[in-house]
Amino acid sequence: MVKIRAHIKLYEKGRETPFSNGYRPLFNFIEEMKTSGRIDLIDREQFCPGEEGEVEIVFLNKGYLGSDFDIGKMFLFGEGSEPLGEGTVKEIL
Repeated sequence: MVKIRAHIKLYEKGRETPFSNGYRPLFNFIEEMKTSGRIDLIDREQFCPGEEGEVEIVFLNKGYLGSDFDIGKMFLFGEGSEPLGEGTVKEIL
């Protein structure tokens, strides 16, 4: 299991409703490969479209995060084929 702190941005277009603690989108760290992760909110009850902020994300398998997974790594996340947001790894916990 891998837990990170990340800065994310939820795009204004795409998702129409906010998400709350425990949201489980699919993440892209490796092109053409998605992995599930759980977002835990740090300083808010919900994360609304258009907002940016720090969150913690838990992944079950480091193998799907790529061989270059490290601080500064950028990623996309979403629920289908179109990304709903993007982020950057700030800390590996």
